[in-house]
Amino acid sequence: ALRIIVPPVTSQYLNLTKNSSLAVAIGYPDLVRVSQVTISETGRAIECISILLIVYLSLSLLTALLMNLYNRNAMRWRG
Repeated sequence: ALRIIVPPVTSQYLNLTKNSSLAVAIGYPDLVRVSQVTISETGRAIECISILLIVYLSLSLLTALLMNLYNRNAMRWRG
């Protein structure tokens, strides 16, 4: 059963990461306020948006990596 459930769970974790980033952009402007202030004070929008993008991309890649490692190790344990 674990072999079958790992890919959908991985997908759900990645969706959670993606949806939380959308929630930050839409519902929690205080969390991205630092980048907004930096953009308004320095005018470097591309750099600030790139940093936010890299953070969310890193979270997604880390989640996928950890779930793939778990899946690979779980396959070894089961035989």
